[in-house]
Amino acid sequence: MAYKKKPQLSVTEETEDEWLDNFDAYSRDLLKIQTMEGELIPFQMNEIQQLLQEIIKDITKAGRLIRLIVLKARREGVSTWVTARYYWHTSTNVNRYGMIVTHEPEATDFLFNIIKRYHTHNEWKPKDRYNNKKILEFNDEKGEGLDSAIRVGTAGKEDFGSAQLIHFLHLSEVAKWASHISKPLLTSILQCVPDTADSEIIFESTGKGIGGEFYNRYWGARYHYEIYLDKNGKPAFKCTINTKANPDNIYTAIFIPWFVFKKYQAKIVDKDFKRTDEEELEVKAYGLTNHHLQWRRTTIANKCDGDVDVFHQEYPANPMEAFIATGAVCFNTTKCLMLKNSAPNPINKYIISFFNGNFVADAKGQFKVWAEPKVNKQYIVSVDVAEGLAKGDFSCIDVCDQLSGEQVAQWHGKLDADQLALIAYYIARRYNTAYIAVERNNHGGTVINKLVTMKYPKLYVEQVPEGPNKTRKRYGWVSNKATKPEMVDNLIGLFRDDIHGIKCAETFDEMISFKRTPDGEFEAEAGMFDDRVISIAINHIVRQRLPLPNNLLKIDQPGRPDGVSKAQANTNPSPLGWT
Repeated sequence: MAYKKKPQLSVTEETEDEWLDNFDAYSRDLLKIQTMEGELIPFQMNEIQQLLQEIIKDITKAGRLIRLIVLKARREGVSTWVTARYYWHTSTNVNRYGMIVTHEPEATDFLFNIIKRYHTHNEWKPKDRYNNKKILEFNDEKGEGLDSAIRVGTAGKEDFGSAQLIHFLHLSEVAKWASHISKPLLTSILQCVPDTADSEIIFESTGKGIGGEFYNRYWGARYHYEIYLDKNGKPAFKCTINTKANPDNIYTAIFIPWFVFKKYQAKIVDKDFKRTDEEELEVKAYGLTNHHLQWRRTTIANKCDGDVDVFHQEYPANPMEAFIATGAVCFNTTKCLMLKNSAPNPINKYIISFFNGNFVADAKGQFKVWAEPKVNKQYIVSVDVAEGLAKGDFSCIDVCDQLSGEQVAQWHGKLDADQLALIAYYIARRYNTAYIAVERNNHGGTVINKLVTMKYPKLYVEQVPEGPNKTRKRYGWVSNKATKPEMVDNLIGLFRDDIHGIKCAETFDEMISFKRTPDGEFEAEAGMFDDRVISIAINHIVRQRLPLPNNLLKIDQPGRPDGVSKAQANTNPSPLGWT
């Protein structure tokens, strides 16, 4: 390659080879960045940028393409890192083209100035020529250069960049793009990137409310990397598979919480520093120190106008905090995440045969078990029914101990209603002929009819008034404006008092995004799911309405959430019937 070298720069061939092959060495030795104090210093990657480098190596090792969706807190250096990578790619390779698209002209100018600063102070760089269209082209008038280029633009029109070949695409602050532009622009520009191993697409943004292209693509990614503090307080990462994502989705979502950035700590100003209850939860969930908490307090007071919700959006500790800007979440997000991370693994997983009801142990089985059925135990099976369509919601079946409320098993997946009825039947039979409570709304009626046809002996049924001194049976639990708030509020109380009995990590995950809307409805955030929340809520509300099992009426049970004792069970039976 034809490089301009300053006379004082003397490098060996081995060093040049290292710069060409190793971004870490290249950025450290050749690139300069400007600090917030206005100083020009070598680009030494911070801990966030180093972790992103390691994640890329992990993805490459797994044989996947670099297709990232990075959700981040403010000013962690992600854009600086991406621009540096793309400058390195295009300035050291022949016929390679990079493009950076930002949300506003000021951001476009800012990132292009970062790139020009790299180039201006690079003592080992290719021939170049500038033009007035935000392009840095590595070539000369005779065409004797690399014939590579890096371009920066603003997301202002639907077909921006559509006629170009792009090997390295950086989409910056996508959550802030105009909603009417985002989808058509992304559809247009993503077609320009070839599916080759040396290509890269990196979305990055802070969150901005619920919905939109960035939100949907983040949660739709197949692979999710979480960055956290290990037991020694050092940043680390782990990768999980999003089982709800399309299996063909190759994107990797990366969440970067605020507290892994070393600069987001502060000197303790009060020698009598005491943590609040909320801060204690943060410490337990994320491993924070008082120095983290001091920075958090100062930032909330001075940069977020005292509003902790604003802090969560600008400096999230978990992905949902980054997105939730409106609506009231029903369950404490930090507590949910803490319980999710400490949730026990199932002791067994099974595939359930439709033909004979056999339970076959399988690591990929949809029926997860935390406790096998025990003799003389009575259980409740709750069923939340979805449409069963491939692109629709999921159905969920939970099994809980009737007396304690402990979750002992769960089935989760997509099936037609009649098939789901078979699965519920087999599960209930396995668990000592458990009571079955089906949410009868929508397709739940089909499940109930199938169970009635199969003559299952223990179905939940309500006695509905019908005329003077008359009632009729109505099978299943009906969620409506009267019963759903009661059901959810009951679960909220059990969760608050730590007697919910939930074992499933994915249930806590859904609880994080379950909210009460301004008009009083209860539902998951747009693009999220709540089938597990509804199922466990049904189980608990039905459990409290069920008379105690006969073999347990010999002793009082003061620990029942509804306070039912032996005397109450005998003199004031539940108004609800059971077949």
